Amino acid sequence: MKKVILAALMLVLITSVAWAKEITLTAETDGRTVVAPAESGAVTVPVKGEPNAGLILFWDDGVMDDDWQDSYSRAVQFTAPLDCHVSQSMVYLYDEQGLLVPVYFAIYDDNAGLPGDELGGVLTVCGGSMGWHVINAIPAGITLTEGDVFYGVVVKHNDGHPYLCADTSEPIHGYFYSDGTEWVADETSNFMLRLVVDDDMTGPFSENPNPAPGDTGVDGDTTVSFELHDSNCDIVPESLVVVIDETDVSDMCVLSMLIDGGCIVTFKPEKGFDNGEIYVYWYAEDELGNGAEDTWSFTVEDDAEGSNTEETTWGVIKDTF
Repeated sequence: MKKVILAALMLVLITSVAWAKEITLTAETDGRTVVAPAESGAVTVPVKGEPNAGLILFWDDGVMDDDWQDSYSRAVQFTAPLDCHVSQSMVYLYDEQGLLVPVYFAIYDDNAGLPGDELGGVLTVCGGSMGWHVINAIPAGITLTEGDVFYGVVVKHNDGHPYLCADTSEPIHGYFYSDGTEWVADETSNFMLRLVVDDDMTGPFSENPNPAPGDTGVDGDTTVSFELHDSNCDIVPESLVVVIDETDVSDMCVLSMLIDGGCIVTFKPEKGFDNGEIYVYWYAEDELGNGAEDTWSFTVEDDAEGSNTEETTWGVIKDTF
């Protein structure tokens, strides 16, 4: 009966969050429920004292046992299961009045078993309902290395003290900032906070470069163009750097955004390229902060007949870099 109730509570959680991927639920013998992307399989639940593993990191059992509204900052200790980015925080709040409160979520590194320096954080507004609230952590730009010990923290913000919830059956991973002076272990309760990590560590890639790499007989008045894509995330236009013929032309490039979050980059030289080999270099990042770069070259022979490179028209330009 206990497992049925727990599974039902977790289903409420899942249906209340806009997940990009299908999710499976698995109940383990110790009563905790594991949530994982379906294609990755269920996450193995560790015994107490061992680091969690998987794309959603947590120590609570999904059931609220206690709550408080105080001025303490609360933290939960995790270990990075793989090289990853922190993409979301899930914090359980108790709010029957429908109040919206500012919440500052942050990640701290480890300092001899306690939270140390802040690695990054985001300010958001939570509340309005009781249950799990999802915080987008991507703007904090936090990258972790496999094996890193770190802390997810909800910091009190001004006079807004949200009703934070606890799982009293898992007290060994909870910490609070006592009297604004030092972090101490909380031996009575485990703050209910979960972290979603993304193992995408690969940056953007280019397709359909024009002129093609190694092309010869290219007209000096040609337009340089290429597509940028990413397997999982959107391209960040502001990160783009383009160098052509040893000149940074980033501000002169035109970007046409694509439905898949990629873009088409075009550059038209004002006076045309001189004869010789022309090198094209680009650097770009995706929204997780993964960077990538590439270089290719083509050869301009302005007097040559029958150039095998055609100028490309990409349609309506939607954005200018």
